[in-house]
Amino acid sequence: MLKGLMDFFKESNQNGFGFFVVSVLFYLFVFFLIQFFQHKKRFYLFYALYALVTGLTLIKYVDGVFFSDFAHSSAGRTFVRWFHYPSQWMASILFILFISEIMGFKKDHPRFVKFVHWGYLGLAPFYFTFWAMYLINPRSYLIDYCEVFVLLPMNLIAFVWGFCLVLKQNRIIKWYILLGMTSLFVSYLIISLYSIKTKTANTETLYIFYLGVLFESLLFALAIGLEQKMVYKEKAHVQKKYIDQLEENHTIKESINRALSDELVQTKAEIEGLSSEAQKERTEKLAIKVENKFAQLRLDALRSQMNPHFIFNALNSIKSYFIENNQEKAIYYLGRFSKLIRGILESSRKDLITLEEELGIIKMYVEIESDRFKNGMEYTFELDDSIEAQELLVPSLLLQPFVENAIWHGLSTRKGKKKLCLKVELLQPSNDLQITIEDNGIGRRASQVRNSQNPLKSQSLGLSIVNDRLDFYSKKYAGDFHFLVEDLVDASGKALGTKVVVTLPRLLLENH
Repeated sequence: MLKGLMDFFKESNQNGFGFFVVSVLFYLFVFFLIQFFQHKKRFYLFYALYALVTGLTLIKYVDGVFFSDFAHSSAGRTFVRWFHYPSQWMASILFILFISEIMGFKKDHPRFVKFVHWGYLGLAPFYFTFWAMYLINPRSYLIDYCEVFVLLPMNLIAFVWGFCLVLKQNRIIKWYILLGMTSLFVSYLIISLYSIKTKTANTETLYIFYLGVLFESLLFALAIGLEQKMVYKEKAHVQKKYIDQLEENHTIKESINRALSDELVQTKAEIEGLSSEAQKERTEKLAIKVENKFAQLRLDALRSQMNPHFIFNALNSIKSYFIENNQEKAIYYLGRFSKLIRGILESSRKDLITLEEELGIIKMYVEIESDRFKNGMEYTFELDDSIEAQELLVPSLLLQPFVENAIWHGLSTRKGKKKLCLKVELLQPSNDLQITIEDNGIGRRASQVRNSQNPLKSQSLGLSIVNDRLDFYSKKYAGDFHFLVEDLVDASGKALGTKVVVTLPRLLLENH
């Protein structure tokens, strides 16, 4: 039985097994090329082209199929003569680029990527010059020397180096990649040893390469499929977290509404139970109490409106990583995002929070937004040395709408370097707290023009909410809470950005 199986494989070029392997390679080329156009991931393109080049290299050996006549014709032999040497170089670099791209070597192992780029691209001018000389003079052996003494050693170095780097990776797909690389290497090794033994190479041993290529193709296809499955799972996980946060926000809003209803019922009962002698005095006090309750409830309601708006904008900054399948960075920013949401929800239940907590939330928000520009935005936070941020109180979630407007309406459409600066200082002699938010964006006028040209762009509620909140705080704490917006321009009137100055009375933690 074993002898019959060996005889079957030795006749792979005639019995259809070779044609089956070539068909699988062409199918993988078409399938992964379609995947590349759908997902825009380069490892799909590299593997599709690798499968195509390998398949075209093998068709000349297959007999008894529709393209066999062409392969043995004069035109077919010319094609083989022209295609043979370039296919060796292309298959080598496409194979290495596929491994590098799917395993993320560009980020984790840039030296390997530089070796591949400079090595293969540096060899290309010499290799293809020798190939052109071979086409002109078939007796020229320079291309053979270049292949044996330069290309093959370079392939071996890249293969072994890449194999070791894949082995160090902490990803499930690495075992499929390693097994696929091993099957291909073993097939090459067996054929090479057989050729040395017999001092010649023949098509009877080609079945070993067929088997190696077949196993490698199936294992690499499984690795790509597993990688895509992991990306889908991550996307589903993020969507679930987003829905959970919105549901929790809705619960908070309903809780506030129920609290208002209970307070109104209780207040009404107190008013009806007043004695006739003290009714006027008590009514005045209760009216003030009701007004304060309404003011407090409206303040809470405004904060509850801000939360989903805040959450939605923050999510936009990290969702691109899940589309790009950048798993490590997506997980890192998901952790930062979860911490940010927790800080928002905790702060939304309070009137006042410490300046330290407010700046911590803003720093996390700006970090996530900065990544949306691929770290193309510079941001600085300056805090006066005389300010003890953990002892000063500010309205919760006050600064986020200003920072959001600076980024989304000022910096997002600016070309070139984007800068954002947040500065906190104490004014003298009033001892008020002044917070300045400055950007070098396109300015309010240009932003308004852009918004007017886009009728589908929603109007931001952030600044109107802040204005109402500061009015409430001014009444409740008998202080001056306000902000001013200034357009920055040069001598010719050209917009240089926008500056927002927020002024707050100095509220100490120990007094509240």
